[in-house]
Amino acid sequence: MVVSLGKAVPAPPITIDVTDAPDLKAWAEQAQKLATEWFPHVTQLLATDNYKAPKTLKFIFKKGIDAPAFATGDAITFKVEWIQAHPEDFGMVIHEMTHIIQGYRRTPRDTGWLVEGIADYIRWWRYEPEAKRTPIDPKKASYRDAYRTTAAFLAWIVQKYDRTIVHQLDASLRDGSYTPDIFEKSTGKKLDDLWAEFVGTIKV
Repeated sequence: MVVSLGKAVPAPPITIDVTDAPDLKAWAEQAQKLATEWFPHVTQLLATDNYKAPKTLKFIFKKGIDAPAFATGDAITFKVEWIQAHPEDFGMVIHEMTHIIQGYRRTPRDTGWLVEGIADYIRWWRYEPEAKRTPIDPKKASYRDAYRTTAAFLAWIVQKYDRTIVHQLDASLRDGSYTPDIFEKSTGKKLDDLWAEFVGTIKV
């Protein structure tokens, strides 16, 4: 299924800093190449008609940070120890790069779950849709769990109800207009009702 809605924006020049881990240079260069290729693809999946990419994008590799990776402004910082233990995890490059493209400045409060859900949707359902994903426990899960749970919910809505829902959500998060009503306007069903329907499709 092809879903292209936004403007394809070329990747900015990407620099790498492996001062903390020279042995990761090859991995860093592969991540650099991947991001350069996928940056325009990701922008097409989001609401990027008025988006301006940073002038440059930096990939920094640090030891001892808490998260496997995090994005801030025009840089993504990767945890050296995580990559050494999970050298196959290039999907996190796509996830963090999506955060760079999101760059929300007027995001309504209490929407972090959706921000992370969109980034994981791009990763798990667009970049690596065949990858094995953690099963969702329908008895405990919530659409507000963020990451893969929210991403799975969004992917289901895309497939069943509205191929443009992620684009709409991204646009609303960019301009600060997001409300849960977007789901009802898009699908004809309230957010909680959509979740209940989605959970009913999960085989346990």
